[in-house]
Amino acid sequence: MTTGQAIKTLRQSQGMTQAQLAEQCGMSANAICSLETDKAYPPKTTIERICLALGVPQSYFLLASIDESDFPEEKRVLYRALLEPLRKELLNNK
Repeated sequence: MTTGQAIKTLRQSQGMTQAQLAEQCGMSANAICSLETDKAYPPKTTIERICLALGVPQSYFLLASIDESDFPEEKRVLYRALLEPLRKELLNNK
């Protein structure tokens, strides 16, 4: 999952529109759309604002940026086993 996909998934899970998220972050809806479609990558300050608006720690997006292919083949089973529990834990410890 990319950072943009993670933003979109969290926003939608909270029933928030792009316009609503944009307003809370002091951005345009077009900027949020560009992030969610991976046409732009958010700088740290934008990630901070999005995290505040969505109520998630910044580490959630760091986890989202890691892909299975980033690990050696012999470690991928461990990655797959830990991914969802880590996501849930990060969301529960806002």
